[in-house]
Amino acid sequence: MKNRCAVILILLGLSLWAPLFAEGVQEASAPQIVVQDALGRSVELPEAPRRIVTAGKAVIMIVDALYLFPGASERVAAVGFTDQGMGDFFPVLDENADEKARLQKNVGPEEILAQNPDLVLLKSYLRDSLGKPIETAGVPVVYLDLETPEQFERDLRILGTLLEDQARAEELISMFNRQAEDIRQQVKDRPRPEVALFSVNSGNSGYSFSVAPQGWIQTVQVRLAGGDPVWTEAAGKPGWNQVGFEQIARWDPEVMIFLSFRGSTDTVLDEIQNDPLWTGLQAVRNGRVYSMPADFYSWGQPDPRWILGARWMAGVLHPQAFDTPFEGEAAAFFRDFYGIGEARFRRDILPRITGDLF
Repeated sequence: MKNRCAVILILLGLSLWAPLFAEGVQEASAPQIVVQDALGRSVELPEAPRRIVTAGKAVIMIVDALYLFPGASERVAAVGFTDQGMGDFFPVLDENADEKARLQKNVGPEEILAQNPDLVLLKSYLRDSLGKPIETAGVPVVYLDLETPEQFERDLRILGTLLEDQARAEELISMFNRQAEDIRQQVKDRPRPEVALFSVNSGNSGYSFSVAPQGWIQTVQVRLAGGDPVWTEAAGKPGWNQVGFEQIARWDPEVMIFLSFRGSTDTVLDEIQNDPLWTGLQAVRNGRVYSMPADFYSWGQPDPRWILGARWMAGVLHPQAFDTPFEGEAAAFFRDFYGIGEARFRRDILPRITGDLF
């Protein structure tokens, strides 16, 4: 009888403890981090990532956004190819860059999985070609866009959640918005000059010139800086749209800005300013032809530098509205966004800046 009572008491105790035990197991197995990525997918992570890998095309956009967060280096295991042709910014961003694995441009899912990641960050258009095999292998993949100011805001919040630093994400968003609003206020009551912005490519037959689609960051920069982009109707196809001199002459813009993602545009500007065809354009005659600055990367692309490029452009279009030496503006950008102090700016970045830096 005593044994039977003991058994009954044990079973009764277990029945009372079982729900609490089950609840504890459920809580322990619940995802610790949940984000909705740029493709609208809900991605769950059991804990904060410690081996982040990012690679593939346009990886510089993700790397440069990721390292806006001071703790990124401790969580990054491998990054893709980050040299567009003017040098590699990654060793400037990460003092432990030599300890990170580097992946090539044409990296495949096998090479990424070999890094044993607990999170992979990719541009959203790479899902079919690169992301899906990684997802199938059971590794969380978060897709980002980082192409427009609105997408930057959303994607910075995603990164802030992943890196457990939502406060920094909100600080960054506030800085971007505040700087954009400062530009708007400076140019809002001023005449908007007609502007043409060209991406320059060189080939065996000489230079070619292309214009950006309506919603791309280059068009956003011109509008924010107080200019009127003249090319938007000619940029109906996805991607850069090549235009000839005849079209450029019909526009005859008041201001022309040239950019390159792989090198300086100084040579092409010298040729334009000495070419009888181009000297017939008002921008050339009036000395309003400019080269978009670049350091390791151009300031005219969807990189955190886009806001720096917009501020530079506003000074070019409306010089009377801005009297701050622009070298100081550039130094402040790298200090506030990347924690790069004055000495490092002058050593690592300023000597690399090309273009018309005022």
